Order: sequence, then C-alpha cells, then structure tokens
Amino acid sequence: MAKNNQRQRKLTITDELRLGVNAKVTRKLAGQSGEEILSPLSSLNEVVIASKTILASENGKHFILNDATPAILMTLPLPAVGLEFWFHIGANAPTATHQILPNGSANIIVGNITSPEVVALVAVVQDADAINFILNLAVHGDYAHVYSDGTNWFLDGMCAVQDGMTTTQV
Repeated sequence: MAKNNQRQRKLTITDELRLGVNAKVTRKLAGQSGEEILSPLSSLNEVVIASKTILASENGKHFILNDATPAILMTLPLPAVGLEFWFHIGANAPTATHQILPNGSANIIVGNITSPEVVALVAVVQDADAINFILNLAVHGDYAHVYSDGTNWFLDGMCAVQDGMTTTQV
C-alpha cells in the first residue's frame, strides 16, 4: 500500500467524533508560528461572574453563574438551528436575580421548568423572553438548558425550590 504524504485540507465527520479527556483540536495559523486552539474540552465550561453576550461560536458551552450579586444578564445569540447552551447556578447562589435573555425581546422561549419540591410540578413556558434565576430562591445546582430550531429557544429547566426559576415577558 502506498503511503500518502499529502495533507487533508478538509475533514468531514459524517456521524460522530469522540475525543478523549485531554484532547484538543488545533490548527496552524497561515504565515505565523504556533497553533491556535480551536476547541479544547476544558473550554466547554465557563465560570461567569459578570453579564455576557454569548456568541454562536460558543455552542454547547456550560455557563456556571457563580456570583451572588450583582445580577448577571446572559444574552443569547440569534436563534440558529442546533445552537444549545446550559446555565448552572454555581456555589454562590444569587442574591440578585440572574437572567437569560434572547437577542431582542421576541417572546421566543418555550418549554418546561420542573421542581422536585412540589410533587409533579412542571411549569409550562410559552412565549417568554426572559429566564430568571430568582434571588434568594435559586440554589447551587439549578440549571436551564436551551436549544434552538432556528426560530425558538426551547427550555428544559430544573430548580430545587419552587419558583427558584421563572420566565417572564419583558
């Protein structure tokens, strides 16, 4: 079998690519020495202590909201097919309400928030434009997962205390 010494310029993954815990993806920068790290697995988590506008390129990221005060506002990018993000309350439970907002006040958040505090409590979310982690009610471990079909943001949330997470129309 002949050895192929040519570099492949394009990599197409048709099903699934699994990377190990210490894997990193890099690329050579044209005309420069060194490499650019494209997606180390450690970059899938980000501890957040201040308001932030999320980029579509951060797709798949888990944001750990880890500052009690001031309020943290997380602004989602415009909806696009396949975008998804997770938001977790870190060790510092909020003493100010943290919010997750779509880009623009569009009433495009739909889904469910569940709480084990009240048996079978499921809050159905329709046409909201803010997800709120409520001050003095949200606790370490509460989370919101949002994903987009290109039009809406679908919410799957869980909070330990009833009303620790709510949605509103701003």
